[in-house]
Amino acid sequence: MTMLLALAAPFVLVACYSLGAQWLMLHAPHSPATVAFVLGPVVLGVATGLWTSGRRALALLLLAAAGGGLGWLAWCGLPDITPLYVAEYVTVYGAMAWLFWRSLRGTPLITRLARSVHRLTPDMERYTVRLTRAWALYFAGMALLSLLLFELLPFGWWALYANIGSPLALGAFFLGEHVLRYRWHPEFDRASVWASVQAWRERREPPAAATAGQEGGLTQPPGSAR
Repeated sequence: MTMLLALAAPFVLVACYSLGAQWLMLHAPHSPATVAFVLGPVVLGVATGLWTSGRRALALLLLAAAGGGLGWLAWCGLPDITPLYVAEYVTVYGAMAWLFWRSLRGTPLITRLARSVHRLTPDMERYTVRLTRAWALYFAGMALLSLLLFELLPFGWWALYANIGSPLALGAFFLGEHVLRYRWHPEFDRASVWASVQAWRERREPPAAATAGQEGGLTQPPGSAR
């Protein structure tokens, strides 16, 4: 039950955030509160990543710049702030596309993740390479479609695409890939999402920390996959 709640919590948070962002963009798109609500998670996520990677000065600088920009917006205002939302969306999706595509130069991102939970055959390796490429194209396509919709349709339609359509499309991509993976490659071991996340975390864990976890009985047993 606890694991089920842990898996459901992110989906509930995403749904609440998406619905909240949609309502604010439709009713108060130029409000500083809307800007903080929509852009805040991205800024905090990037700042957290910088902080945990040891770049604490950059993290503090980013937070200070974001706070200063929000204060300036509240004081001076802008005639039309909607391009800022589009720029944030395109930046995030463009960065994800670049991350997946760049990994194709070496060991693809999906290949590294799959190796942490499966023993890969050559056919399975090739599938993970194609899937990494597909994710890169997906994110790039979503970013380009966002720009196209913003140029051709009223902002309300773009907001619906960004806040509601994008999470649904992402979920459909995940679900569709999961179904097709086991149809095309039944040799893949059945692994739950939770097992994949745990394996990915353990793979990134320093050897000393991993050893300490084993001694304390904290590591997940190998049989956590379905």
